[in-house]
Amino acid sequence: MRVLFLSFVMISLGATSWAANNNPWMRTCRIDQGQFWVLKGGSDELSMCLFGDAGIGAETFFLFKTNAGPTEAVQAYKNRNSSSPRGGVCGAFDAELVTGKDTQGQTFNICRFEDGSLIEETTLWLGPGSGANENLDRALSKTY
Repeated sequence: MRVLFLSFVMISLGATSWAANNNPWMRTCRIDQGQFWVLKGGSDELSMCLFGDAGIGAETFFLFKTNAGPTEAVQAYKNRNSSSPRGGVCGAFDAELVTGKDTQGQTFNICRFEDGSLIEETTLWLGPGSGANENLDRALSKTY
């Protein structure tokens, strides 16, 4: 019985490792010492990359790191140009506020931009140079 259980565990871990290595968003997040995290936002799944207290969309981060094109979330974060009189942090940057929950019930406020890029609300509000965003700033300091 023990051998069967250990075999199952090893197969599961191998499958998980294989999935992580074949998911470019997850791999990119891990390369820069981030933690891949999935949130449930209504009927949507929001894939995030967490750098300590700072969070950015996993696809958003991947697109930035691979020079696949600018995203509104990274531009808003780096340039800190709020362009709208709408309320709240997300609204000030012309983004929609989306609430996401992880599997443990922890709630995150996410700013979703028109291009679909994501960044956590407090991360955007504090901006570059904040101590809470230090790891994200380091990850965004270079591309591949």
